Amino acid sequence: MKRSGFFLVFFILSTTVFALNQPTELKGINTVNVAVADLSDALVKDGVEKETLATTLELALRKAGLTTLPEGQCDGTLPTISLHVSGIKEPNGRFYATEVSLACFDNVYDNRTAGPFSAIIWSKDELQLLGVIDLSRVVEAEKKLVGMFLSDYAQGNSQ
Repeated sequence: MKRSGFFLVFFILSTTVFALNQPTELKGINTVNVAVADLSDALVKDGVEKETLATTLELALRKAGLTTLPEGQCDGTLPTISLHVSGIKEPNGRFYATEVSLACFDNVYDNRTAGPFSAIIWSKDELQLLGVIDLSRVVEAEKKLVGMFLSDYAQGNSQ
């Protein structure tokens, strides 16, 4: 019983420290790669467009003062802002569940490894339970997540 209590306290403290440290991890980032994951056929069929999601993300990041490199021009040494949208439709088609995830990956270093490796330094996601899905609702969730990222980015770069 003591071990499970210890584990719970350790987990809460470690995740709290990680959550509080996210803005600090974004300090000094000026240029980012932008990547939007491919959408499922069902999302595309229901009107969600990868190009619109990518444009929305790139414009918001540029407006905040970041230089963005689209997927075709990615540089492996730069942080990557990645957007992933997934959806599940109820079998009889009455409800749609979507998850919109935004993450920032960067190269990190560890004394035990020979070189850098990619790790998530910031992430948030939004779960939506919808009657029907449309592009505007997915973009609305994306903008909310981008706003959270930019708020943490501004906090980490305020000095």
